[in-house]
Amino acid sequence: MRIEKLIVKDFRSHGLTRVTFTSGINLIIGQNGNGKSSLLDALLIGLYWPSRPKDLKKDDILRAGGTSTEVTVFFEKDGVRYQIHRNITRGMAFAKYHDGTSWKHVTEASQRAVRDWMERLVPYDVFLNAIYIRQGEIDAILESDESREKVVRQVLGLDRYENAYRNLLEVRKEIERRISSAEDYLKSTENLDGLMEELERELEDTLREINELSPQIPELEKKLGEVEKRLGELDALAEEINALRLKIRQREGNVKALEARLGELKKGIEEIRKRIGELEKKVKEFRRLKEKAELYLKLVEFRKRYADEKARNEKLAEGYRTQIKAIEERLSELGEMEKRIRELEKKREELKGKIEGLEESVKAYEEVRSLKGNLERLKKRLELKPEEIERLGKEIEAAKRRKDEIQRELEEINGKRGELKSRVGERNKAILELKKAKGRCPVCGSELTEEHKRELITKYQLEVKDVLREIRELDSREQKLRSELVKVEATLKRERELISQMELFEQIKELEGKLKKYDLEGLRKAVEECDELKAALGEVEGELKSLKTEFGKAKALEKRKEELRKKLEAIERKLAELEGELAELGFSSVGELDERVKELEPAYRRYLELKGAESELESERKRLERTEKELAEAEKELQEESSSLKGLRESLREKEKLYSKEEHEKIRESFVSLSRELAGKRTQLKELEKKRDGTMEKLKKLGEEKERRKERAKELEELRKARERVQSLREKVRRYKAMLKEEALAKVGELASEIFEELTEEKYSGVTVKAEDRGIRLGVVYNGKEYGLGFLSGGERIALGLAFRLALSLYLAGEISLLILDEPTPYLDEERRRRLVDIMGRYLRKIPQVIVVSHDEELKDAADRVIRVSLENGVSVVKEVELGV
Repeated sequence: MRIEKLIVKDFRSHGLTRVTFTSGINLIIGQNGNGKSSLLDALLIGLYWPSRPKDLKKDDILRAGGTSTEVTVFFEKDGVRYQIHRNITRGMAFAKYHDGTSWKHVTEASQRAVRDWMERLVPYDVFLNAIYIRQGEIDAILESDESREKVVRQVLGLDRYENAYRNLLEVRKEIERRISSAEDYLKSTENLDGLMEELERELEDTLREINELSPQIPELEKKLGEVEKRLGELDALAEEINALRLKIRQREGNVKALEARLGELKKGIEEIRKRIGELEKKVKEFRRLKEKAELYLKLVEFRKRYADEKARNEKLAEGYRTQIKAIEERLSELGEMEKRIRELEKKREELKGKIEGLEESVKAYEEVRSLKGNLERLKKRLELKPEEIERLGKEIEAAKRRKDEIQRELEEINGKRGELKSRVGERNKAILELKKAKGRCPVCGSELTEEHKRELITKYQLEVKDVLREIRELDSREQKLRSELVKVEATLKRERELISQMELFEQIKELEGKLKKYDLEGLRKAVEECDELKAALGEVEGELKSLKTEFGKAKALEKRKEELRKKLEAIERKLAELEGELAELGFSSVGELDERVKELEPAYRRYLELKGAESELESERKRLERTEKELAEAEKELQEESSSLKGLRESLREKEKLYSKEEHEKIRESFVSLSRELAGKRTQLKELEKKRDGTMEKLKKLGEEKERRKERAKELEELRKARERVQSLREKVRRYKAMLKEEALAKVGELASEIFEELTEEKYSGVTVKAEDRGIRLGVVYNGKEYGLGFLSGGERIALGLAFRLALSLYLAGEISLLILDEPTPYLDEERRRRLVDIMGRYLRKIPQVIVVSHDEELKDAADRVIRVSLENGVSVVKEVELGV
């Protein structure tokens, strides 16, 4: 797997970031908090969301002020290019591959589907354990033997074999459960033959009863059929008689209803004819009043229009006259403004000349204010007095010298302590050998007596005691030196503060020198005078602008006055035309018009009352026509109903002659009796057949159970063999896991030894890695002796943890094509960081692509590509730099 490109949007401190990765060593560098490790977290989320470490939560990754978190990863695997895109906020995702011409989907577009596909391509555990070395793994390696073994299991994939070993146990338990089930089944089905014999006897009895009952049913069915036929004939005859009686009652009702309907229709025709006569008189009156009504409407309409238009136009005319008068008054006022405008223009030019003469002084004053502001800010930042700066400089120089002395003394103490511990080990070993020895001394080879043995043991014990006291003295001295070193380091940390304060002091002196060149009081007065002149100029220009604006309105006012006069003339013409229309109608005044309208109003009201008479007359005539037609149809229908009623009564008399109620009841009783007897026989036969079928089904199942019992017996033998094979395979997995772990740890130990030797300048000659019951023990070889982690200084412990973790990944270098290291240099001193650069160049180049995140600039020397991350206005910014290999 090789990462090609990462695109991140609104992820933690990243707004929109694009990063390209190449083969070789890619270094992501920048200060802590700038967003370096966020790029690795985004890569992990882009590939495997929603699977991710517990410290990566959805609510914590959206950038403050961002809209939605999006991650796109381009990578190559086995010669095929892929891309995965995820919108974490909206829960959207897709995965595609490139077929040489275009991108195509590899799965459905959902977060879980993409995660499952990626899990099949590169499992999450493999990526997180073998490929990605996260911050904190070095601490886990150094924490304890148990935590170290957990890291080894995860990186080397030993958990898979442990899972297989446990799973095979579960398989064996399942086989044993099935064996037990088969044995129970065979025991419970031992008496199948006896059950089958009993069922066969029961089946024989049932068949005999069926044979006796079967002939009786056809005889009963024949007799019942004859009775049922006669009963059907009588039922049909009775039904026909009842139907005829019902029809006769219906016909009689219809005749009575038709007779009543005829009387109502004749009465209605008389009333309609009377109504038509009344309406014909109203229609004649309506046509006579039509002319007066139309004249009334015409005069009313004109009267309304006359009143509305006259009132509206008279109001407009009055408004136009008022506006014309106001414009004439304003034009008179504007004639006085021209003189004032010329006076103000002259005053404006005088003020501008004075202001220009003061501009140099104003600029100088602004510069003085800027210098004073800078001086005040610098003085606030200056925390030390000149004598304190000088004293701090001397303290820092002394601290540098003392640090070198302490480090040299600590190295001497470590060396001497190692020699003393070696002597203690040698003497303790000698004591043990002496306690076991018999005959000759294992040290000098001379004859060994009990007294001589005790003397030698006592001597060695005293030597061990003296050496241990000396070691404690060295430890006490080391503790004091390290305590003093902490204080010295605290003093040295103030060197940056000293440099900053010295620079501030020099800047303050320079600014104070510049300020002495200016006449501050004279410049201040010049600025005040300039401000007063500018205020006066503003007032003059404001008044001048207002006057010119008003004066420029004269022409517009003249134009507006002419427009208003034309509109007034048009209104006056309209009023004259309106009076002309009144005269054309024959009236000299509106009063005459109102009198004529009043005269015509009663005729108009009567006209409205009679307006619907014509349509109502037409409607009544049509109604008369429909009613007369309906009367004729009713008379015809009455004649037909009477004839039909007569025929039905004759047919009823003929049917009643053929029917006997007594015979009908007797036949019905016979039919019920025979039906019950037949139903009983059929039910009895059905129960016997059901019993027969059930018994046969039981016999069939018992036969099948007999065959199944043979199969289960055979299955039991197979299960017993399978249990033996699973137990054998489980033992092989256990042995293979132990062998794989032993081989891997041996190779990891070799690689870790090489790296650790270089990190410690070959002070140590190797690293020991041993698998024990409770974990993996890690040690070092010094002067031919093996020591635990307690023998190492703090920096050496960190170097050993880093060497061991890199060795684990290098052991897998033939299987992985990508390695990611997040901050591999925490707590390493400057010398070990430089050596790590050499190690990366020599060892990590065995892996096709390496991505390293660090804040240490020294690692640039080992990188093929540098990706620099900085923080600008709270947002992470990335710049990429190609380097020569």
